[in-house]
Amino acid sequence: MTAKLHPRIQTILYEYISMVQKELPLQGFYIYGSIALGDYSLELSDIDFIAVTDQRLNPDGIRHVEQVHRLVERKFPKPNLNGIYVTWEDLGKLQEEITPYPFYCDGKLTAAGYFECNLVTWYELKHTGITIIGPEASDLAFTVDWGQLISLMYANLNTYWQRWIVQSEKHLSLKSAALYFRSSEVEWGVLGITRLFYTFREHQITSKARAGEYALLIVPERWHKILQEALRVRRGVKKSMYASKSQRRSDALHYMKYIQKEANAMFE
Repeated sequence: MTAKLHPRIQTILYEYISMVQKELPLQGFYIYGSIALGDYSLELSDIDFIAVTDQRLNPDGIRHVEQVHRLVERKFPKPNLNGIYVTWEDLGKLQEEITPYPFYCDGKLTAAGYFECNLVTWYELKHTGITIIGPEASDLAFTVDWGQLISLMYANLNTYWQRWIVQSEKHLSLKSAALYFRSSEVEWGVLGITRLFYTFREHQITSKARAGEYALLIVPERWHKILQEALRVRRGVKKSMYASKSQRRSDALHYMKYIQKEANAMFE
């Protein structure tokens, strides 16, 4: 294990890997995402992992890892393990280039599908991944084209995030209700789109919290309250900065549209 990891995360990984290795030798195991970026909450963050085996898991292997995940989650409800089971040949590739693989997300194991198979995942693995088993992440035999990554992130800004904003603006929609009632939705929307803004400006990938802190230094003061509210949620602080959920929802949506416009202006 590495000293970079919180003791509870080390304990969870030790339990998980010890049980998995009894029947399924892992050739590689890596942590990426918010934990690897140093921006995690033991209550809010997931343990994002990439497990590498010499070949696709067979039905016995899938049953084994599913059982291990259930045992680990029963003993350690938080933080959750979310990750993929791939081969060395899969690393760095997009879903149209590889066959479906097993993955575990939100308490469910899917035997064959695609999850987190994108250039952001591979970039984070290569540049900030934490090696638990196998060769150092920085030495893995693949590269990520930065220009292609930016193009895909730009498309994400104007597809996923555009739909997210539009659906959340509809007053009777489930998305709108979620943004009104759930602080986690505010955090997801405000900091998620801000993270893209940071990458487009600074040509680096950072955590959501650091992107939010960065934006506080860049954007007009009128947006500071909603940014601070999103950062409050990210940090697990209980008391909201808003007396009105309606105002919070409105500020979140107006801020996100502002950031989308500012980000798009960089490509004009």
